[in-house]
Amino acid sequence: MNRNTEVKDVNGKKMLALNVFTMAITFMKEHLMQAVRNQVSFIKQSDVMFVITVPAIWSDVSKYFMRKAAIGVRLMIL
Repeated sequence: MNRNTEVKDVNGKKMLALNVFTMAITFMKEHLMQAVRNQVSFIKQSDVMFVITVPAIWSDVSKYFMRKAAIGVRLMIL
């Protein structure tokens, strides 16, 4: 995978895979923050450090791809 890799949805519409991964990470981050706010109403996103880990066996290209997606959401990746 690279930054120009495209994926198709069930209707055949193409989209950059990087955008799909970035949107998926964004959804998970927002879902988590809402769940946390339901328990601790005064928490801010700046109070939370998000970290994504990737398997060591992934290729450098795959790791770079995930790093780019995480950076798009302003997350740290280890």
